Amino acid sequence: MNEAGTSMSESTGSTILLVEDDPRARESTQLFLEDEGFEVVTAGDGAEALRRLSEGVAVVVTDLKMPKVDGMQLLRTARENAPHTPVIMITGHGSEAAAVAALKAGAFHYLTKPFEPEVLASMLRQALMQHKTAIELVALRQKLKTRAEFQNMIGKSEAMRNVFEQVRMVADTHSIVLIQGDSGTGKELVAIALHEGSSRSDKPFLAINCAALPETLVESELFGHAKGAFTGAAAKRTGKFAAADGGSLLIDEIGDMPLHLQPKLLRAIETGRITPLGSNEEIKTDVRIIASTHQDLQELMKQGKFREDLFYRLNVVRIELPPLRERREDIPLLVRSFIDAIASENHRPARDISPEALAALQSYDWPGNVRELRNVLERVVVMSTRETIEVADLPAPIRQAEYAPPLQSLISVGMSLADLEKEAIRQTLERTGGDREQASTILGVSVRTLQRRITKYGWSP
Repeated sequence: MNEAGTSMSESTGSTILLVEDDPRARESTQLFLEDEGFEVVTAGDGAEALRRLSEGVAVVVTDLKMPKVDGMQLLRTARENAPHTPVIMITGHGSEAAAVAALKAGAFHYLTKPFEPEVLASMLRQALMQHKTAIELVALRQKLKTRAEFQNMIGKSEAMRNVFEQVRMVADTHSIVLIQGDSGTGKELVAIALHEGSSRSDKPFLAINCAALPETLVESELFGHAKGAFTGAAAKRTGKFAAADGGSLLIDEIGDMPLHLQPKLLRAIETGRITPLGSNEEIKTDVRIIASTHQDLQELMKQGKFREDLFYRLNVVRIELPPLRERREDIPLLVRSFIDAIASENHRPARDISPEALAALQSYDWPGNVRELRNVLERVVVMSTRETIEVADLPAPIRQAEYAPPLQSLISVGMSLADLEKEAIRQTLERTGGDREQASTILGVSVRTLQRRITKYGWSP
């Protein structure tokens, strides 16, 4: 609440509040800014500025010394009630100490009188960009609470919506599911979602990674072993099949399962019975099997490394997970979710991310997929001291994958300005995976303006 007892709201527009108690200076600055294309409202003192602030503005430009309510008080109120509204402080000559105090209190920047109006205009453009980014990130956080998130999986792309729908359809069935996707795409998250969405959710979910175990241990991990079954087997061991009884078992990287164990796995799937290593005792189990792999099992079959009968037994329902490079429009959602989670886990302050850094992340091909994205962001959040993550904070390979195409790639002799603009829009939408909100940020226009341009040129991505 402000001093007048009214609540303040964050503006989603671009209105600038100019606070100046000198009428002539206020009028001349307003006229200059409006000539520069800014939308300006004014206030003659701090008390009037508080009322204007409660109506919602994008940026505040205020004098430091004013009657009734001074600039510092106005800054503190803005930071408390409209934290995404940048405040530019104007100070008198010789007031450097006051300017530093304003920056420490959260001011976006300061100007010392007299100043060139062009400098203020440039500063305002930067402040408006920061405000726009902050508001968009708030909107992204809200999206994460809706349909863009499903059982800890995040995505609004068509490919991920298809995955979500497949999971919903088969979760509460007994069908075997084969999940295929590159390393780091989130195959285990899909398996967990299948388990959590089933009537087995109150029973164990266990996983075994065939690629992470020595070949000699895979059988014992899956089926267990009797005491003395092999050197070092000092006690009886319960395998994953028995331990997951009533629940779900994920056999990860099943393409790496030793060939001689595949018939035993096939029998366990078909009969529901297992025999621990070194034992003659059969154990009946009720386990829902989920398998995953980053390999082409059909190619392994041709090479004689994977049994055909096991493949067809597993390939009942297949869910394909797309690599991150094929769903770039999901990256802003993933980035926001990861930054918030990592900051919380590591007791770090919340971080914002600049449009340029976000665009660089969307331009990178992510060979390690979602796992690599999270690892990169964890390193940045833990190591960076900035409030906003910038391109300079990102690893070199990502910085080099800049989103902006070289100017030469856009221009050819005889090309009209309209064609140049159209090509810039086309390439930017292509780089952002068709995300018009992100494309508008990169191009420096509103989403509405971008849509008008697309309609004008009769072209749709």
